[in-house]
Amino acid sequence: MFGYRREEILGQLVEILLPERFRQRHLEHRARYFAAPMTRPMGASYELRAQRKDGSEFPVEISLSPLQTEEGLLITSVIRDTTERHKAAEALRKAYDELELRVQERTAQLERANLETQHVQEQLLRAEKLAEIGQLAAGVAHEIRNPLAGIRGAIQVLRENKIDSEIQRPIMTEILERVDRLNIAVQDLLEYAKPMSPHMARHQLSDVLDSTLSTLLRDPRLQGVEVLKDYRQPVDVDTDVSIIERVFTNIVLNAAQAMKSAGTLEITLESSGADAVISFRDTGPGIESGALGKIFSPFFTTRSEGSGLGLALCKKYIEVLGGKIAVTTQLGIGTTFVIYLPKTIDE
Repeated sequence: MFGYRREEILGQLVEILLPERFRQRHLEHRARYFAAPMTRPMGASYELRAQRKDGSEFPVEISLSPLQTEEGLLITSVIRDTTERHKAAEALRKAYDELELRVQERTAQLERANLETQHVQEQLLRAEKLAEIGQLAAGVAHEIRNPLAGIRGAIQVLRENKIDSEIQRPIMTEILERVDRLNIAVQDLLEYAKPMSPHMARHQLSDVLDSTLSTLLRDPRLQGVEVLKDYRQPVDVDTDVSIIERVFTNIVLNAAQAMKSAGTLEITLESSGADAVISFRDTGPGIESGALGKIFSPFFTTRSEGSGLGLALCKKYIEVLGGKIAVTTQLGIGTTFVIYLPKTIDE
């Protein structure tokens, strides 16, 4: 076990069988043991190491037993090489660690699969609800639009009639504006409720933004707004250009209205991993914390005009295109809308 011949070991201190770093301490332990000898194992609370003649170390298990003889007290010691047991224990520990790692990985896979299943179920449930809303909205729109068209036509006739007074004309003009606003609300409701099938094609986002802005900058609501463009790199995406233009238009007009047509709108375009990132940062008053969590909810609005479906439609459009939209705000400083669009849509 130790590599010594019998004649080499006889008469030597037992410490010759220990690594050098333990020998002095073992002399002290041995002296205490001889003062109160008893049968017991050594090193019950720590691993014992022995040393062979060639200097190599190995783990051992040692049992001590005192024996009274005519020559005095003798101590018998049984030494067992536990190398194989340690190897087996180490292999078992590694197997346990590997099994635990596999269990963790499998648990994470199941959790991800469960989240994906929940997400799919939520999407299906949302699609079913939207289909129901769509049917209801179509019926409501039919019942509202026809009378509205009749009312509008009648008011126009009355307004153009020469017998109406200057007092009546502004009232009729206001009625027409309200009818038109209601028509827009009905149209937005139909748009929000109906299922969408985007027609995807490859587009340079900077071109889409420029095209949208070239039209919007002629709008009176943007006459006092300074638009700053920061296209940090060209980004191509798979998208439905008609849908994404509606999103850009809505967000830009919302910013102009928030700034009361006087302020700065900074538009940033950049690439981030698999996404194109478009930011719209305005210098408006910001959004109250109580309203921030509701701005993408249907029919929620903080303005007296509008259907309250604009941002809800934006969120729907972005999700249809496989992206997401987020918002941050600071009162008195402004609001930033950030759109993340995947550069490529997996079929």
